[in-house]
Amino acid sequence: MENLNTNDKPTIEINIFGGTNTIAPAAATAVQNFYGDRFAGVAVSPEKEEGIDSLNDTECHLFSYVPDVKKVREYVRLLGECTTAHDLAGVVELMLAEPRVGKDTVVKAAFINVLLPFAGQLTSGAKVDNVRQHINNMLMTRGRKKRDNN
Repeated sequence: MENLNTNDKPTIEINIFGGTNTIAPAAATAVQNFYGDRFAGVAVSPEKEEGIDSLNDTECHLFSYVPDVKKVREYVRLLGECTTAHDLAGVVELMLAEPRVGKDTVVKAAFINVLLPFAGQLTSGAKVDNVRQHINNMLMTRGRKKRDNN
């Protein structure tokens, strides 16, 4: 009978790209089930997934919100052109057209932290709270425009 208890501890690498995650290192076992989401999208529309291997780790974080490599590259370009938090909020307004990017998502620190590495030209206000304030202002203005048009 083989002894399963060894003194060698396995090396585990965990890469998390958004979502709700629980890591329980003291657990005897752990089960993770994937029910489609992004993986089903690959099977249904593989053309959107072309070039995913060419994304770096930071771009992969953005890919978890925008699962289209071409769009990720375009948003990275637009974010790179932002010089103010107001400009960044304008890019976020464009991103609201994405199915996984909603009003509740764009104000979360996790989402804003995904965007900030691409906004290297921000001259000031490159803090989560400041960007969140500009995003909230954009959402309020956007809501007013919708009401005025109705």
